[in-house]
Amino acid sequence: MKIAMPVRNGYVNEHFGTTQEFAVIEVENGKVKNTQILSNEGLQHNHGGIANMLKNEQIEVIICGGIGGHMIQALQQMGIKVVNGAAGPIQEVAEAYAAGTLVTRPTQCGCGGHHHHHHGGGGCH
Repeated sequence: MKIAMPVRNGYVNEHFGTTQEFAVIEVENGKVKNTQILSNEGLQHNHGGIANMLKNEQIEVIICGGIGGHMIQALQQMGIKVVNGAAGPIQEVAEAYAAGTLVTRPTQCGCGGHHHHHHGGGGCH
């Protein structure tokens, strides 16, 4: 499986659109087999250019922090799965994804995930 992540200093770059390089990680049997850095110099905020570059690398999954809706669409149209809301060292994130244990907090919707619970139950009165 080939995964790409926007990277900065070995960590998932939380701003997909401004990243200057991607880590392309090959995972086999749940372990990172190979990592290479792919520069996208000059392609920042170029949805089609970035999507084409990643497609040419046979990327199957993008794991990232924050990402805009247009970029998600461009990637999905290329058949690339997008997992957003991830954070941490890229190697740990890749292995957690391969193991099915990656915890993400998608950050595209902007709603902040506020759920208000005002229903009685328990507590002192």
